[in-house]
Amino acid sequence: MDAPYQAAPDVHVLPTHLTLPTMGVLPINAYLLLAEEPVLIDAGIGADGDEFLEALASIIDPTALRWVWLTHDDADHTGSIERVLELAPHARLATRAFSALRMSSWWPVPLHRVHAIRAGDRLPVGDRTLRAVSPPLYDNPLSTGLLDEATGALFSADSFGALLPEATQDAGEVPEDVLTGAMRAWASSESPWAHVLDRQRFAQVLDGVRRLEPTRIFSSHLPAASGTSLERFLQVLESVPDAEPAVPPSQEEFARMVATMVATPPVPAE
Repeated sequence: MDAPYQAAPDVHVLPTHLTLPTMGVLPINAYLLLAEEPVLIDAGIGADGDEFLEALASIIDPTALRWVWLTHDDADHTGSIERVLELAPHARLATRAFSALRMSSWWPVPLHRVHAIRAGDRLPVGDRTLRAVSPPLYDNPLSTGLLDEATGALFSADSFGALLPEATQDAGEVPEDVLTGAMRAWASSESPWAHVLDRQRFAQVLDGVRRLEPTRIFSSHLPAASGTSLERFLQVLESVPDAEPAVPPSQEEFARMVATMVATPPVPAE
């Protein structure tokens, strides 16, 4: 896991990244929103368990959490969810109803603590209201992002992701052509159905995102970006239906990736 950092006065990032040889670095972000009723957005990956909890505790006493907003139930978002809820007995779990029910098949979700959300719902968290929004592209149909109506911060779940040349804290640090290509490749791989969607209806979806007018964009798989990046990001998504479909690694390519990822064993001393 990488060191947590502050991306806005009330937003802390709990980041990690996966290095995929020959492909790049995939950011994986959870967020802590310091509202009057603090909100943890997603819970990291399982491999980071202890480190994730230590990073969270370095920013806030977990018992002070009042909400855990789970954007969807994929493994790179749920890694420490059970332990977080144990450490935060007063926190409720805001997620889609079917996410809660599906997760209960592999861990004992405290269903009495679940607050079921769907797109358009508004959740008061003390000094502000969070609006549930559907991301324009996704790999999990239960994905639900959120807009902080007080600050305009948009937490976009997996939308606007990318495999990058290296880990960074600001999308503005990535050359525009590199970021555009990487985001298009990610969207094509993450949402292969985008190549067969109705273009007119998709344009309406993208216009709905424009109307949110975010001040900052916090993606689960991209460094933080200013709201002025939104139009460029949406233009990337607009181009995905006409882009080349993503081709997954072959067995041979996967074997080479794994060989690179596995550390060479140390030479035994004589």
